[in-house]
Amino acid sequence: MDNPYILGFVGSLSAGLLTVLGTVILIFKKNISEKFKDTSLGFSAGIMLSASFFSLLSPAIEMLEENFTNKFIIALIVSLGFLLGTVIFWIADIFISEDYIKKYFSKENNNFDLKKLWLFTLAITIHNFPEGMSSALGFFTDNIGNGIALSLGIGIQNIPEGLAVALSLLVCGYSKKFAVLITLLTGLVEPIGGLIGMLTFGFSKLVLPIGLSFSAGAMIFVISKEIIPETHKRGFEKEATTGLILGFILMMFLDISLS
Repeated sequence: MDNPYILGFVGSLSAGLLTVLGTVILIFKKNISEKFKDTSLGFSAGIMLSASFFSLLSPAIEMLEENFTNKFIIALIVSLGFLLGTVIFWIADIFISEDYIKKYFSKENNNFDLKKLWLFTLAITIHNFPEGMSSALGFFTDNIGNGIALSLGIGIQNIPEGLAVALSLLVCGYSKKFAVLITLLTGLVEPIGGLIGMLTFGFSKLVLPIGLSFSAGAMIFVISKEIIPETHKRGFEKEATTGLILGFILMMFLDISLS
């Protein structure tokens, strides 16, 4: 099978479904330490950070070098794509802010309705959409190994991310079944993001580098705005940083060894 659209969809779907594995630990252990959560989230940030450079920006630059000899033009295209990804997700974050979500998902407000469900799901979509786009577009770089490494790396980092989502819902007083269901929905967002990314950027080798850079910018925004600040709130900065370094090395190793 060498159809990048099929491979991209399967890759983003597989990465998304691994999110549910993060909820398995809740079956065996009721109390998860803050240190473990921060280290796990740091690990996720490291994988995403490494993937942004080695699996997205680097292939984008290589593809542009095949069509342009002017280094300034190449740098400009990659920079604009990266900036576009950050700006769009920055705007989305403003409209669906973390504080707004917490207002509706708290122990004091358990009158849950469909509107609040979609608001919560949409907030998580902002976080997971660029991951699905990235894991799918990795298969359009003329290197299947690069796509496998990217989808596998994002899938691995989705495991602790899924645990974080489920735990946040449990803390707010919701059942394990509901937490697992919402976690599954966050995972299913990724193949949707992958499909949209492929249809938007996958049709042309000239447009694709913009999509890869866009995905990198969106992921860097999520890392800096959401994940790293969250891991530095409870005094476990060193553990979170250790997790980040290990995640970065793992994703770098996967990308180099599989590409």
